[in-house]
Amino acid sequence: MARYAIVGGRLVGARRVESDRAVLVRDGRVEALPPYAEVPPGVRRIDVAGRYVSPGLVDIHAHGAAGHTFDDADATGYDAVLAGHARYGVTAMLASLASARPADLADRLRFAAAHQARTRAGARLLGAHLEGPFLAPEQAGAHRPDLLVEPTPPLVRQLLPAGAEPAMVTLAPELPGGIAAVAAFRAAGTVVAAGHSAADARQLDAARSAGLSHLSHLWSGQSGLRRDGPWRVPGLVEESLASTGLTAEVIADGRHLPPALLRIALRCLPDRLCVVSDATAGAGLPAGSRYRLAGNDCVVADGVGVVVGQDAFAGSTTGLDAMVRHLHTGLDVPLPAAIGMATTVPSRVLGLPAPLSTGAPADVAVFDDDLTVRATVVGGDWRYDPYEWGESR
Repeated sequence: MARYAIVGGRLVGARRVESDRAVLVRDGRVEALPPYAEVPPGVRRIDVAGRYVSPGLVDIHAHGAAGHTFDDADATGYDAVLAGHARYGVTAMLASLASARPADLADRLRFAAAHQARTRAGARLLGAHLEGPFLAPEQAGAHRPDLLVEPTPPLVRQLLPAGAEPAMVTLAPELPGGIAAVAAFRAAGTVVAAGHSAADARQLDAARSAGLSHLSHLWSGQSGLRRDGPWRVPGLVEESLASTGLTAEVIADGRHLPPALLRIALRCLPDRLCVVSDATAGAGLPAGSRYRLAGNDCVVADGVGVVVGQDAFAGSTTGLDAMVRHLHTGLDVPLPAAIGMATTVPSRVLGLPAPLSTGAPADVAVFDDDLTVRATVVGGDWRYDPYEWGESR
């Protein structure tokens, strides 16, 4: 792959936005972030004309887009989802698989692993994320309760197929066998998150000791404060916000959480909070469009997905770029921090290199002033490029 430099932009770093900083790319990786004057002579320059240049967004919780879902083991559908998210500035993502029969989930894990090994257009597939079936029925949300099961050792082994282990799993650690399941998944290298759960402080502490390190979508599928006689007992929401060391997710689509709750999360977990889309097949579809999630019929309504006939959200229909925009323009989160919630923190959750660090994949998103995505670069390859900047290489 050609050596080139992205110049003429405003580079969004971890703490500040810099106007005299190039991204020097070689063989699909970041060679350096030099001042313009230090770009080597003869290196081709791609001028993005004053736009924001940021690390590519990383979405660790997304089920689909553009009418397709990762639950369908279909190469065409996978490619459509990955291409759809590239249009949102996403350069890397997990394929979130919703609750289903364990045998079906095992097959879907194998398919995701096989697809991950192929070179394709769109965002890079980092692996699979199992959201279910080891979830608490009382916190099922859009997951059909009849598909939820307890994590017995045979079922856990079934969902750790050799060579196709999930990159992440969301489970309810308070279920019988839950702590042993946390340990088994962690031993296989899987990041373990608590979600769709009513775990109390003792159960969450036990799960942390067994290897749990992450919390799925705060307030969505989490138990809250309750009374036991005169005593107030924190739920998983409060334990999450009071936690130390755990990372956590929010869905910042302007629908799942009102501004006050997002501000609480930002204040409680300022450096450990990542934004996820939880996007479904409904992402990018018009109002009234139908789709499926976790065995349920769902519909796009008022900018979000809802389960037909139920009082429950069914994932989001919004891309990660719009969520970063909502955080920055709607809640006044500084741009480096808002971008970091979609890049640095999710990368840390998965143990990936720091975005745009030397030697890391050259994953870049280019934004207009209003944070509209204008290009997405995956491993140095301009995969979403309506201005055809990459053609100048």
